Amino acid sequence: MIAISDIRLTWLPLRNGTYCAMLGRHEVAFVMRRESASDWAWRISHCDGTSQTGFHYAPTLEGAKSEVLAGIQNWFRQAGLE
Repeated sequence: MIAISDIRLTWLPLRNGTYCAMLGRHEVAFVMRRESASDWAWRISHCDGTSQTGFHYAPTLEGAKSEVLAGIQNWFRQAGLE
């Protein structure tokens, strides 16, 4: 059985400092650099069971990617995966 710790995302660079998180062949999140604020905006794309459509912010790209992974893992945890 797959464990939460086995979940891995593939990050595809798009353009202009934007990245797409892929879970298999599914787009699950986006991370983009905010030039005006010098930080990174991230958003999970409706696959986490919430209706949140706004962006969250992290000071670094790696921080934003970590937040996205934590959100996806939490969704699977809520679905009963351990």
